[in-house]
Order: sequence, then C-alpha cells, then structure tokens
Amino acid sequence: MNWIHLDDLTLRYEARGNGTQTLVLLHELGGSLDSFDALMPALGDDRRVLRYDLRGAGLSEKPRSSFSFTDHVGDLHRLLAGLGIAGPVDIAGVAAGAAVAVSFALTYPDRVSSLSLCAPALSVDADRVQYLARRSELCMRSGMRAVAAETLDRSYPPALRRDRNAYLAYLGRFLGNDPVGYACNNLAFAKVDLLPRLRDIPHRCLLLAGAHDLLRPEAQVMALAGMIPHAEPATINDAGHLMHVQAPAEMAGRLVAFLAQPAAPPLLPCVS
Repeated sequence: MNWIHLDDLTLRYEARGNGTQTLVLLHELGGSLDSFDALMPALGDDRRVLRYDLRGAGLSEKPRSSFSFTDHVGDLHRLLAGLGIAGPVDIAGVAAGAAVAVSFALTYPDRVSSLSLCAPALSVDADRVQYLARRSELCMRSGMRAVAAETLDRSYPPALRRDRNAYLAYLGRFLGNDPVGYACNNLAFAKVDLLPRLRDIPHRCLLLAGAHDLLRPEAQVMALAGMIPHAEPATINDAGHLMHVQAPAEMAGRLVAFLAQPAAPPLLPCVS
C-alpha cells in the first residue's frame, strides 16, 4: 500500500497491473479499498488497477470539517495527476462510489473512457436523508458498533452471509471506521441528486444490479438504463448491495467482458 500527500489531504492507494489502460475502483460508504480484495485476482494484470480510500475512509486522512462530493471529485482528479495518469480512465464505482464516478465523469468527461456503476446510489429520497442524518449523529455519539447491525442487515443481509469469513472480515473493517469520517461521508452523500444529469453522460456505461439488493433494488437500477444514454444493464444473480464482496467472481466476469469491448471516444448524449 502507498500514500500520496496532496496539498491538504493524504490518501491511501494501491496501483497494480502492467497495462496502459487504467481502471479506477471507488468503494462504498463504510468501505475502503480493501472491499475489492476478492475482486482483484479476477481482473488480471493486463490493465493497471487503481483503488484508494476516499477521504474520511479506510486509512486515508480523516478531515474534521464537513466535505462534499465535489471534494471527492477533486481528490480523484488530483490523485490521477499526482500519479501521472494522463489518459482517459475506466471507472467502476459501487453504491455511493458510483455517485463519485458519475460526478467525476460529468465534471471531467475527457478524463473518462467508460463507467461501470454497481448498485449505483445516485440520489437520496427524503426518508433516507433523515436516516443518514440520524445514523451520522448516532455513530459520532456512540461509535460504529451502534450502527453496524442496522446498516449491514440491509447491505449484507444474513441470507448472503454464506461465506462467514468474508462477512466477518467486512464487519471488522466496518467497525474499524472512524466515526467522524464515516458521518461526514454520510452527510455528503445525503446531498447527492444526480438523476437530472444522467442524460448528459456521454460515456459507455455498464449498470450492474444485485438481484437481492435491499437498498438499490434491481428494478430501480434497471430504471436508470432508460435515463443514461449509452447504458448496458445486467444483474448479478447471487449478490445484494455489496456485489464486489458477496459475488466477486460474477461481478468481475461482467466487468472484464465490458472492459474488453473496443475502446471508443465519448459518445454524444441523447437529445430529447
């Protein structure tokens, strides 16, 4: 693992592989770059894979003031520049990580080759905004264990805990989150609403739904395919919200097949 020291922020990252094309992996709320551990072997070494801990998460720096998804977009831009990655990159984001991916692609369209959005959380309804605020307050007051059961019962429900070691590893990392960093990321995500801008996405886009996702149900993800001009929807049959942990082989197969398609310049969005 490595750390990059930006002007006002330090991020932990890992870059591996020998290819000229870069795939960036963006993790979920409460996750870290370690969330992709089981996915990595199936991605092979013929492309460079960059994964990192978002600010406030994992072993990246934990700012004590609030931040926004605009900050996450800026962090990725600076990270790519700092590592000397100049060409367009493929980005795969899970849940809230997908919102960072879309925000980055809309802000820097020339820096993106394709998007893969896994259980994408691209908007937050009013009830969940209130829930995220309550969860943030509770974890800051009482620690991560106070929110673990309710959170993981929906993102990693008992029926999907067949690999107990994988679940316990995920639970351990979740409990190891810094409560303030986790709360700040929750509050930043609560302000996300990318639905009005989805038709402006000019890139090829893989949309992956988990068949057993309680947070972003399959039907909700499939509906996004009608809002994103160049979307290719598919379902991961043996996963819920955290498909990279719960069904890494199936997710990797879909992702590798999508990335193997011939590269193309950004396409023009549909005009209605």
